[in-house]
Amino acid sequence: MNAFERVIAQELAPYLGSVGFLRHGQTWNRRMDGVVQVIALQRSMTNTELDSRFTVNIGVTPDTRPTKASVAEHECQARQRIGFLRPERQDHWYRYLPKDAASVVLAVAEARADIEAHVLPYLSQRSGEFPWLLLQATSAMQAHAPVWRALDRLWRRITGRWPFNKGA
Repeated sequence: MNAFERVIAQELAPYLGSVGFLRHGQTWNRRMDGVVQVIALQRSMTNTELDSRFTVNIGVTPDTRPTKASVAEHECQARQRIGFLRPERQDHWYRYLPKDAASVVLAVAEARADIEAHVLPYLSQRSGEFPWLLLQATSAMQAHAPVWRALDRLWRRITGRWPFNKGA
């Protein structure tokens, strides 16, 4: 585990967990009022050992999947990047030096502060408006919901019998 992943695990993940998000790698999901709210970290493709950066992507989509299924930000119907929620209203990346733990801590602390100050209020303020997403859900999405539920039930039955007993 590198310094970035360690700081995320120690600083950001517990905070997002405390406000109801479940972690799936570098993505967190929270199910509320018929929608899934998504917060995802995106590292730059141009990161080097001397200079790295990451940003935060936000998404909201109708909750049509089984409860344990993770939703990625790019699968969401409504998507936003954290920089456009900040006062500057432009793309924003958090810079850090990968081999300097203090640099990583500062970058993650800045991102966490922005999540607290901008992302969570955005998701809360708009929570009453998210049902419009449910109305816009395509018939295909709604048709897939029963299939996902059936697969979820089947998976629970299979894992409920794990490890498989030869005598049963």
